[in-house]
Amino acid sequence: MKNIVRVITRSLLLLALLASSAFAASVSVGGNAPTFSVDGIGMDGVYGVQIDIRYDSASLGSPTVAKGGFASGALFAENHSSPGLIKIAVISNTAFSGGGQIASINFASKTGTGGISSVNYTMINSSGATVATSPSSTDPSGTTTQDNASGSSTTSTTTNPATTVAQTTPTTPYTTSTGGFVPGTITLPTDPMQQQQQPSTRPAPVIPPFPVPPVSDEPPANRAAEQGKPAATPAADTKPTETQQYIVYLSILERFQQYAGSKKLSDMAALFDKKVAQTISQMPPVLLSDGVSKAVLTVDIPSRITQSPNFAVNGGKLVSFKQDQQNKLRWVVEVLPAAGTAKATATILAGDEEFEYPLTVAPPVKTALTFDEQGWNTFLKETGTTDAPLHDLNKDGVRDYLDEFIFVANYLAKKTAPVKPAP
Repeated sequence: MKNIVRVITRSLLLLALLASSAFAASVSVGGNAPTFSVDGIGMDGVYGVQIDIRYDSASLGSPTVAKGGFASGALFAENHSSPGLIKIAVISNTAFSGGGQIASINFASKTGTGGISSVNYTMINSSGATVATSPSSTDPSGTTTQDNASGSSTTSTTTNPATTVAQTTPTTPYTTSTGGFVPGTITLPTDPMQQQQQPSTRPAPVIPPFPVPPVSDEPPANRAAEQGKPAATPAADTKPTETQQYIVYLSILERFQQYAGSKKLSDMAALFDKKVAQTISQMPPVLLSDGVSKAVLTVDIPSRITQSPNFAVNGGKLVSFKQDQQNKLRWVVEVLPAAGTAKATATILAGDEEFEYPLTVAPPVKTALTFDEQGWNTFLKETGTTDAPLHDLNKDGVRDYLDEFIFVANYLAKKTAPVKPAP
């Protein structure tokens, strides 16, 4: 009788373990090469997920990654600049529910039998704690190894391109504060120099001209009275409809791209004078991305937004953020741009509104030119040829607006650098 009880107890325990595993959140990747679907499963209560997908780059060509419907309304970023690796990160202001397609992957070509080899992922909840996850089914040929140092497991497979593979590997958790969760040591995976624009279901971005006029938080009735116009009377028992806004500010680098005026150094430097946004400022105004120096952003959240904001960084690392104790609508955000980048952006998610602010950064360069009027005139004169450009400051094989931006940015950074006292 005791033996029967033990068997029943063990069976119930096994069923309990299987049940808990079955309901844990997971990510699966499946399809028929060259097209795959990245799907979330049982993601109730999940606010963020980071996914690393490894594939056979000898068999599959360059991938195109698009945001899936399940990630609609969430911040989505991907990076496939390293052959054989696709990195995806998704962050939401609200919890996910159930499952669905997070992303789709379409490879440019397929040769041989190679496919997706492994999938690693980490999920977090609203407080930034890691969510329990479970691996999906893998090909029987896959092997599991244990990393004794970190305690993480990695599943490697040699599957058919149509085989679904997925597994979870614990990674560094996201950090949190009163402002919501943000990627701490894990940054959104965007190539700093070649950010890809992916299809999205969110509204078309509003790109304001520079400078951006400040948004008034004054009631419409008061504004109408000042303008000498009668204020419209709202209908009884009606509520204003909140519209999701996505605002992208024009960067100073884009000003250089669009500029067609005088090439005098003073005129080019004046392109840096106009503020990128009225409610966001950067110190120092021009930062050289040496991999050490940090930029400090001061972000004023409109008073109409009652929710605490979330922050994320592309092309760099979010170091810290805190609320100003004297002004509860102001946040101070510290960002470390990636070394050598000319493109870094901070994204602010506040309520139903999303703001994308481009930092003013440029790589520090070593050149025989002096960063002054004489060096600028030499830079303009000595352009070289299409096949052999001279003074190609970013080493991309082309002399264009980007080199002009880098020169002027280095000139201004040197000009405004604090003078160190003599020892």
